[in-house]
This record gives sequence, structure tokens and C-alpha cells, in this order.
Amino acid sequence: MTLDVQSSSRSSDSSPSLTNRARLSCVQSKGLEEAGNYEAARSALGEFWRHVGERPNIELLDRGTAAEVLLRVGTLSGWIGSSQQIGGSQETAKNLITESAHVFESLGEKAKAAEAQVELAWCYWREGAYAEARVMLREALGRLTDSDGDLKGLALVRAADVERADAKLNDALQILNGAAALVESSSSHSLKGKFHNTLAVVLKNLGATERRADYIDRALVEFAAASFHFEQAGHTRFLARVENNLGFLFLKLDRFQEAHQHLDRARLLFNSFKDAGSIAQVDETRARSFLAQGQNFEAERIVRASVHTLEKGGEQALLVESLTTHGVALARLNRFEQAQSALTRAVETGEGVGDYQGAGRAAVTLIEELGEHLAPNDLRETYLRADELLHRAQDVETIARLRVCARRVVEDKKARVAENTRSVFIHAAEETAKMLDYARQVALSDTAMLLTGETGTGKEVLARLIHEWSGRGGNFVAINCAALCDSLVESQLFGHTKGSFTDAERDHPGAVREAAGGTLLLDEIAELSRANQAKLLRMIEEGEVHALGASSPERIDVRIVAATNRNLAEEVACGNLRADLLYRLNAFHIHIPPLRERTADIPVIARKFIHDFSEHYAKPVSFTPESVEAMRDLPLPGNARELRALIERAWLTAAEGAIISAEDVQIVALRQMQQAGFTNPWAGCSLEGEVLQYEKRLIKLALDAAHGRITHAARLLGITHQGLAFILNGRHKDLLGARKPARRVYRSIMNKRQKETSKERSRARNKNKA
Repeated sequence: MTLDVQSSSRSSDSSPSLTNRARLSCVQSKGLEEAGNYEAARSALGEFWRHVGERPNIELLDRGTAAEVLLRVGTLSGWIGSSQQIGGSQETAKNLITESAHVFESLGEKAKAAEAQVELAWCYWREGAYAEARVMLREALGRLTDSDGDLKGLALVRAADVERADAKLNDALQILNGAAALVESSSSHSLKGKFHNTLAVVLKNLGATERRADYIDRALVEFAAASFHFEQAGHTRFLARVENNLGFLFLKLDRFQEAHQHLDRARLLFNSFKDAGSIAQVDETRARSFLAQGQNFEAERIVRASVHTLEKGGEQALLVESLTTHGVALARLNRFEQAQSALTRAVETGEGVGDYQGAGRAAVTLIEELGEHLAPNDLRETYLRADELLHRAQDVETIARLRVCARRVVEDKKARVAENTRSVFIHAAEETAKMLDYARQVALSDTAMLLTGETGTGKEVLARLIHEWSGRGGNFVAINCAALCDSLVESQLFGHTKGSFTDAERDHPGAVREAAGGTLLLDEIAELSRANQAKLLRMIEEGEVHALGASSPERIDVRIVAATNRNLAEEVACGNLRADLLYRLNAFHIHIPPLRERTADIPVIARKFIHDFSEHYAKPVSFTPESVEAMRDLPLPGNARELRALIERAWLTAAEGAIISAEDVQIVALRQMQQAGFTNPWAGCSLEGEVLQYEKRLIKLALDAAHGRITHAARLLGITHQGLAFILNGRHKDLLGARKPARRVYRSIMNKRQKETSKERSRARNKNKA
């Protein structure tokens, strides 16, 4: 039965003396409650209510008095539930206060309805439901006028507390600045104490996050003012809150002895009230202090008890803070699984009640403390979750922490990619194993080395291995010579000083000096001009570099590894490469065969790519063991790079849950068209087009092998010169640029006359014989 029905059915029987006693009890209870003496306040209502969870006896009261009793009982249920950590107490409090608000509203008592909304908002605040608390306070303030001075002042202070708890510190400060005049005009020491305490906490947090010493100084002044007013009001419980806040402030200032002194006083006062919830908050603050001092065992012991206390009640925001601190303590004790569990629970708890800032900070802490123990996907998802939760954060410190986490996620991804490629030359073929054994032997030498092989055969991977096997302590630096502008090669390799040329705004060490004591990989070495080849040769022979603008050369210890996919002997013959540079680089020459010559390596490389993509992409795609073995038949002119691209294309284009079969791989191996893929190997197939593509590819390979000479290429293809010329001028005109024009043979006049004279003499001899 609702209150309205109960009251209407008994209004005629309402006893005036009972009503007066009820109203007097409510006045006494409210005064004791404001002083923080919750048990005495409950006793004052003893005729109508005994304990949390019990509905007050209001059947014989008029509606207005009954609503007042409901408001007082609901408010006390929230405070006592918080103090004693009684499960479900906040929900009980909200129900009673909401019921009272409806009655006050129906009676036209706007101020009392607003008071109920202010208390209802505080129940939401305790739960961490800041959005709901904000709505309630906004509605309450809309009902209140300046004539409702103290109540409006309390509503504004609590509105600031909501914004402060939600990490919107500037919004909180703005509200408090607007409320200052109203509060100062009040004669209530209790209201003034709450105002100065909240202002001090906001200034303390802003001072810590924005590194504002003036805010810290102001916070100390405001805490002193809060203590004064609470002493004047006789509110010992709120004095204890000030002591706890001072302990937190001195903790942030690394003044740990003073922090513990204030925390000791706070705990002693809260203990006198048997306020378990507030004691748990003090212990959580003390645990943070111990963590800052490196006393992790003590911190974990204390905050564990705090969590145990807070999880009994309904104050989820406080539980989120304690769980986060507990997670940090566990992580620093190397109890990583328990730490992850605590921090994950903190995120989920905060998110569940709407405490998005607390949940977001817990997610950031999870990355900070356990990032290196999280799987790549978990790390990325945790960051994205934190970013979403904190997208409205105003707290400078929290935003800065989030940015650091973003960089950590990016760097972790780079490191994991590097780790996956470093120190691993995946192979199964015996000839590859022999090549690696030789590379390991010669790695101990400081002599320059040449690596050759087609694109995608793993030259850079092998170069990194050689660097690691060499034991050299310096960096491994890789430079792609083809990507260097010819005029800037000297600067990029050997460095320059500030002002040595236009745009040289600062010193640049150069790749050689960056690799000092280590290994420098010069990929695509044949792309260097002859002039720059000479400078490189001098560096190798003399062991020194001369930076542009430097007064003298500098001795350098660096191991050079050159790599190319060209035939350097032919480049020397054509005049593109200095022979003396080749001699220096060719002291140790390792040729990496293409995958088509070491097909045993293809399945193991494919399995590595499949494993990598299964972790990288959320979509499930699988390859049968037979399909992996069938990849040996793929032409793979791009070697491992092409194999990787082909497998990645399967993930991007295949249906979710697709299973790639051996037949799919075989069709892709046969087809030459670009659209061939594992999703639908027969898609867009045209026999005529496939044949033309295959013919074109063979002709291109033959022309490349013959250096553009049509006659030679025709012999390789087993056709005549005229036949190949006909094909090139017909269906493959785009290959005409690959041919080398035939040179006309010029005969001298002297040779022509000599031949004519020889013929005349021959005829004369024949005539004489006749």
C-alpha cells in the first residue's frame, strides 16, 4: 500500500500529540544527523523507526508529517548504511526519499521536495552514479530561491562535490566561486565547513594535477577554515574528514610523516563513531602513502581490508578507488593475475554504476602496472576502453596519463613487431640451415659483408641476426639507399653540423655514427651514385667519417653489411658500380636463395604468418594443413613478402569462419590474374586472360634475362626472332619498352675495297688456270 492510500485512510484518526512528537523527533534527528552523530539521530526517531531496512511507522501521521519522517529515515539510512557498510542501504534510502519527494510535491511544498532531491542526489553520489546525482541537484536548484539560503547553499556545495568526484575540477571550482557569497552570508558553521572543505579538496586536486603551488597553499588555508567551522558547529565526524583530506594532500606533497599524522587522527575520530566506511577510506589513503614509500606489503595488507569493508555496502565509487589501489599493490608484489583481476573488477564496477572517471583511471592503471603482461589485443582493447571512458575528462593529470598509455600501446606494437622479426629466420630447408650456420660463423668478423637475393628473401632479417650474433654493443641501423636523395646521401650517412648548408638548422649525427659500435645495413647498395660509392669506400677503408661542416674526420667503429637484389658483377661490367667497392664488400658473400629453390621453407613461413594474422585480426579464418603444404606450388616471385600479402588478403576478404583448402591454394597458384585470391579462387576467371598473363610474364622474364635483346630472348622462349617481334608489336605492346634496340653495323670503305680487290684477284687466278 502506498503512502497516499495509507494516509488518506487514516487521516481522520491522526493524533495531534503523535504528530507533534513526530515533527519534534524529525527536528532533533536532523540536527544530530548534520552534526554527524547518526546513531543519536536514529535514536531520536526511535518511536517511529529502529534500524536500516525497516519501514518507519507512519500510518497514524498526516501526509506532511509522514513525508518528513520518510525523508529523515531515508537520509539517515544512507548515512548509516555508508558508515556501517550495510548492503542495499543506498537503494532503501533512495526509495524512502523518493516517496517523500512525491508527497511534498503533491502538497505543493517545493522547498521540501527540493530538500528531498538534494538528499536523493547524495545517495547517487555515494554509489558513483554522478550523472543521476547531477540531474537531481539541477532539478532541486531549479526549485530553490535565495530565500532558501542554507538549503540552496548545501545543494551548490554538493553539486560541486559531484563535479569534483567526476574529475571535472574546473566545473566544480566555478560552482563554488558562484556559491561563495551565499555561503558566507549564512550563519551555519556546518554549511561553511562543508563549503571550505570541498573547495580545499578541489584546489588540492587542481594543484596536484596542474602543478600549481598557489592552489596547494590556498587548499591548506581552506582546510584550516573548514576545521574552524566544524569545531564551532561541534561536528567531530566532519573534522575527521578534513584530517583525512589533509593526509591525502601531504601524501601528494611527499610529506609522508605529516600525512600519517593526519591519517592517524582521522582514523581515531572515525573509530569513535564506529564508522567502518570512513575508516576504510582512511586506510585506502594510507595504502597509497605506503605505495609511494615503496612499502608494498604493508600497502597491500591495509587496502585489502579496505576492499573487504567497502564491498559489503553500496558505495561503489569508493570501492573502485580501493580496488584500483589494491591492484597497484598486488602488481608491485608481482602477483600479476590477482592484480589484473582487481583492476578489471574496478573498471567493470565503475562502469556499471556510471563512475566513468573512476573506471577510466582504473583502466589506465591496468596499462601502467601490467601493460607488459597483457596480450597485444588485451592491451589495445584496455586502452580503447580507457579512452572511451575518459573522453570528457578535465583532469590534466589523468589526460596526461592516458596519452602516455597511448604511446605505450603504439611502442608495444612496434616492439612486438620487431620482436617477431628479430632473431628469427624461419626455415625448415637443409640448405637454409647451412646458410645460417655460415652466417653465424662470419658474424664474429668485423669485415664488411654482402647479402644478395631477390626481393622478399629476408636480407634485412639475416642482417639483424648477423648483428646479434656478432656481439657488437652498438645499434643496428638500416638505410635504404634507393630512398636517399643523391645530393643528401653524404649528409644522411656521415652527418652534418648546424649551418653547414641551407636548412641545416641543427647537428645531425648521420647513420654511420648512429650505428657506431654496431652494424650499418646499406640496402640496395647498387643505387648509390659512383661519387657516393667513393665516399663510402673511403669510410670503409679508413674507418673514419667526415661530417659536412666538421673541421676534421672522426674515427668510427662500424660493421658494414650491404644488401642488393641485383647482380653486382654485371653492374660493375656496365659501369654502374665501382669494382674496388665490390671487392671490399665481397669479402664475405651470402646469397639467399628464392623460396622457389627452398620450398621446404614455405609451409613454416606460412604458418608463422597465419599465426600472426590470427592474433591481429578478430575475424576467424583457418587454413587446412593440406592448404599450407600446397603453398609450395605458389610461384611467389615476391618471395616471403608476397606470401605474407597473399595470406593477409585471405583474412581481409574471406568470409568469417572461412576454411582455406588445398584446392583454393592450387587454383591461386595456377592463376596469373591479379584478382585471384583465397576468398573465391575462380572469381573473374577467364582462360584467355590467364593465358595472356602467363605469356606476358614469361616474355618479360626472358627479356630481362636477355637484357632486352630480342634474338636472345626468343632463343630462351624457343621461338624465332620474327615470332617474338610479331607478339610484341601485337598483343603485348606494353613490353616494347623492355627490348633493347638492335645496333646497325657500319662497315668501313677500306674493308669494302679490300673485299672487292680480293674478289678481282680470285677471278684473275681462275682465268690464268683456265
